[in-house]
Amino acid sequence: MKRNRPGLKQKDEVPLVLLAGLPHPICSRVAESVKTSPSLKARVIHQASPSHGKQLYSKDTVEMLIKAVSHYVWRQLNSHPDPQRPQHLLLAYVPASDEEYLLSEFEFFAFPVRLNRMAGYDASGRQYRHDLDHAKRYVVSSLEKASRQFLTSFKRRLASVSDQEPLFLPPGNFRISKTERMSDIFRTLQQTDSWSNPIDCVRKVKVTSDDLCKSVPTGANKFVLSDFRSLLFPYGRMFHGRPPKLSENSSHEERKHFMRSWFRFGVPLLGGFHHDVQFAGRPLKGVQFECSRKGCLKLSCSHANVYPNDYVRPAQK
Repeated sequence: MKRNRPGLKQKDEVPLVLLAGLPHPICSRVAESVKTSPSLKARVIHQASPSHGKQLYSKDTVEMLIKAVSHYVWRQLNSHPDPQRPQHLLLAYVPASDEEYLLSEFEFFAFPVRLNRMAGYDASGRQYRHDLDHAKRYVVSSLEKASRQFLTSFKRRLASVSDQEPLFLPPGNFRISKTERMSDIFRTLQQTDSWSNPIDCVRKVKVTSDDLCKSVPTGANKFVLSDFRSLLFPYGRMFHGRPPKLSENSSHEERKHFMRSWFRFGVPLLGGFHHDVQFAGRPLKGVQFECSRKGCLKLSCSHANVYPNDYVRPAQK
């Protein structure tokens, strides 16, 4: 199944790099080097951080970066006559004491690329992120390496929708245990950079058409993912429910919801992609979900449509 929704051109799509953590004016000059690199061929959105090496990611800095990228993607999706969006989305950032805040705000729509060398110090005690020539070479080479690894060992896992790929799961509503959710697994991936490893903590169960009549043909069977409550998470075959819209006045939270509905760790998602969450052969009865817009919901219906940004919509029948 192709991943791009009808009306989006593939041939003109290019990667989008978000660059964070470098000081002004080095940030803009490094961004230009990335943009003009023939091996990357990427568009770049950048946001400078303070010159001191303590806390680099203030609330205003992160919100301005998310506003810029969400506005860019929204504009691309609504461009005429050739709507398109980034081929993939990389977040290149300098490690810092407050990097967890940066990553939590981007969870989990960008693929993180740690610029470790930029947080180090030279013999004079100056951080390498203040050395323009060093920063240009290192950031470009880091992105080249990350792009190769991303394309060969990770992006292929999300190249087509699958009932057996945990990376598609809604992070807040898939529960590994009473205390652990898929979002905890995703955060570990961000911190350990173990993208090529399988996620073994997620159960796969064999189901039949009696269990999932809308997902499994009569007489057939297949494997789908199941959380600790025995809820099944087949992806919905009908890609209904448009992702949220944006405007100039959209809030920060609305912008995050928008980006999380269109990307998972930098890989574009199909518009309307969701999971039809249900029990095998029986309806939901008072099952609790955490909707990103409406908060805690207790549902009694056949199933729930749960989207990548954890928006929850009860089935109408």
